[in-house]
Amino acid sequence: MKDNEITLRMGSGHGELVTYVAFMKNQFAKNVSERAAKETKYTVKFNHHYGGSLVKVFDTLEGVQDGRLDIGGWCVCFDDDKAMALNITYFVPFGEPDGRKNQKVMLRLLKEFPELYQDLDKRYNQRLLSMGGFGNYGLMTGFDWNEFKDLNNRKILAAGPNLPWLEGIAIPVRTTIPTAAQQLSTGVGEGIVLFPDTNYKLKFHEASGKNTVYALTDFGNIIQNVLSINKRTEARLPPEVLKIIEEEAVKWGTDSTAKSVVDHDWGIEQLRKAGVKIKEISPEVRKAWAERLKDWPNERAQDVKAKKGIDMPKIMRAYIKYMEEGGHKHPIDYQIKG
Repeated sequence: MKDNEITLRMGSGHGELVTYVAFMKNQFAKNVSERAAKETKYTVKFNHHYGGSLVKVFDTLEGVQDGRLDIGGWCVCFDDDKAMALNITYFVPFGEPDGRKNQKVMLRLLKEFPELYQDLDKRYNQRLLSMGGFGNYGLMTGFDWNEFKDLNNRKILAAGPNLPWLEGIAIPVRTTIPTAAQQLSTGVGEGIVLFPDTNYKLKFHEASGKNTVYALTDFGNIIQNVLSINKRTEARLPPEVLKIIEEEAVKWGTDSTAKSVVDHDWGIEQLRKAGVKIKEISPEVRKAWAERLKDWPNERAQDVKAKKGIDMPKIMRAYIKYMEEGGHKHPIDYQIKG
């Protein structure tokens, strides 16, 4: 900070075509700068670093930690260990498909159980500002399928914490949005678990080949995108400016999540127009898939408890309860022990 001028470095490993990143630049930064100019004596300028120009998707958390970024936007899916507990919405497959509903539940959890994000503050030199959703996961493949046996020995890409969704059904292969197109076009992956709008925007449907199919599996809209601020940066900010940043971060999370719901339907329509076959799996297939994963939520709860020393079984039971109170019905009753 020089005189009354504040410059903040903000970035993400994802590019600006990705909804939550677009909202970082076009809404969050814009609103913070405009409000600071009107409501305080300070001017706030943002230097933007997206699409891997300063940090990659796997090290944005570290970029905020070491000060390369003052504010970072990142997906908890790429920090299976450091952000392990924050991956909670991945751990209950076939969850709420409407991100607006799921985000309300996640924000409630964060308020009731701050231990979910305690590592960011205690170990990684940053503070959680907000969380938002990416989209409702579906399965896009370069081939048609009807039964589980049609997926056997097929290589399917996924981000990380959702790779187990494919265990025993297909061959899980880890991916990132920046690398997925090449993996699909070269045969490293024959399909991908992702959102329809991102598949279309980044032309993954073209990379998948001429017989591309998008299956509406309703794996769930995962609340996985984080906006976090470096603690040294936070300590230097005037309180009135920090208050604006905090308020606009909450708005970023809510609005980008709401946009993800709109983007989902838009993405489906664009894929259909592009010649992609759109299909919906039956409730029977969804239930059978969930049955294959019935022990996994409990296993993840126990793993997080052992690794992080928090009562993850209690938190996950609360998460499932709150989702179902909001009207969502899981294909099966996941049992969380302890």
